[in-house]
Amino acid sequence: MKIIDFSNEEEKIRTFFKLISLVSLVIIISTSIYGVLGTLIQGGNVVGEVLVTLEVPPIELFPLFYSKPITWLSAAILALFFSSLELGKDTVMQWKKFHRDILKFFAFFVCAMATYEVLFNFTLWGGLIASDSILGELNVDLIKNTFPNPETPWNIVFATKLFTVLVIISAYSFYYLQRIESKINERHLSHPAP
Repeated sequence: MKIIDFSNEEEKIRTFFKLISLVSLVIIISTSIYGVLGTLIQGGNVVGEVLVTLEVPPIELFPLFYSKPITWLSAAILALFFSSLELGKDTVMQWKKFHRDILKFFAFFVCAMATYEVLFNFTLWGGLIASDSILGELNVDLIKNTFPNPETPWNIVFATKLFTVLVIISAYSFYYLQRIESKINERHLSHPAP
């Protein structure tokens, strides 16, 4: 598979999406390895906390350009997903309508469920920020949700960003599949079968 090809406009666009996919995949893998190893080494029991309590690159080195590993991970997941969909457009158009409709239903369902989680997390986050602020112990990066399992709490920043990514991915998947369906219908109308 040739990654870089500037022979025509379409190949330039495909090259762009291939490069974005590769860079995103490297960020996802390295961030995930850092998260797993960091949690094991630190012995943390809060899911995702190690991806929230650090700035990359360090603020001291790059005061204008830094972010948390969870932000890099979220951005990379979105970029990889979008690029993969754009690269696979022709393949998806060849799938049977039944398969596309099942995926469209799944995308709608996941979007609805993940939207609830995002709203729940933002509401909980706001309440816990207010509570911690009154107690004078405010650090929004360390706020965690201990419900329903206090043994394995989730960091709210981590959970909210990942569920927001899930909402965006599922909503865009629904739109993407709907757009493909429209293109297929346009082709059938402009070239009716004999």
